[in-house]
Amino acid sequence: MPVVHSIEQRRGGTALVGVDDADPVELPLEALLEHNLHENRQLEPERWARIVREGQHRVVVRRALEFLAKRRRTRAELRDHLAADFGEPEVDRAIARIEELGYLDDGAWARSYVAQPRSRGRGRSMLTRELQNRGIGPQDLETALADHDDRDEAVTAARKRWRALRRLEADVRERRLYGYLQRRGFRHETIKYAMTAAADEAQPADTLAHTG
Repeated sequence: MPVVHSIEQRRGGTALVGVDDADPVELPLEALLEHNLHENRQLEPERWARIVREGQHRVVVRRALEFLAKRRRTRAELRDHLAADFGEPEVDRAIARIEELGYLDDGAWARSYVAQPRSRGRGRSMLTRELQNRGIGPQDLETALADHDDRDEAVTAARKRWRALRRLEADVRERRLYGYLQRRGFRHETIKYAMTAAADEAQPADTLAHTG
């Protein structure tokens, strides 16, 4: 029968439990109390396997909750974090439990990301890349961008950038503004529309400034 030969308490409410010649297993401290685990304790193989399975699940879920407590994360980010220390079956079970508890929602995360101020003035293609890089799937991505209007966002970005470039020569200003909007994920037609809108709005102000 398996015999416990070492117990090493760790930070975070867990302990490494060594049994026979196998690698130590990380278990929550409450599991040690529940099952009266101590050095030289003999256990039936089936019982030890159950203790490990249940204990590991608790540890992975706890690690997931600690990670999510810092800030909201996507499913892919949580998986990558847990995969560094745990096997795929344990990670899958933990993620399923976290989703069941309502602490993981890629759709809500994507909508929040698109709605935040830092996403203003960005094109659909740029936002799509950013969301895909966070592991957001096609359906959640499409829903998050459903109300996104590239023209409106391009005009917003062009107006803001125009103010910073207004003292430059016209050809230099247009070239830099075009490159800026292109880097923010807007297409050629949208960029030309936004540049025209920004120029038309700035022209009266520029005229007044020169008159003054």
